[in-house]
Amino acid sequence: MPHINMKHFPSLTDSQRDRLSELFVEAIVNVVKCPRSAISVAFKPVAPEIWMTDVYEKEILGENAFIHTFPDYNATNETV
Repeated sequence: MPHINMKHFPSLTDSQRDRLSELFVEAIVNVVKCPRSAISVAFKPVAPEIWMTDVYEKEILGENAFIHTFPDYNATNETV
């Protein structure tokens, strides 16, 4: 406990996954106050053409009681 399961497009690089994992673990250690050894992080690539059906419809809309932050796919001009 806890386990983070992140789905993403296949274009995410190994170094990006490594950095995200570091940031997730750091945040969990600081907020949840659990040891690093108790944390697991998984990354699962999902092809863009099946994202809407397999992730958005099934996991985001289908399990919305568990979603803390919802995406706004209409916000195409958002600055990163």
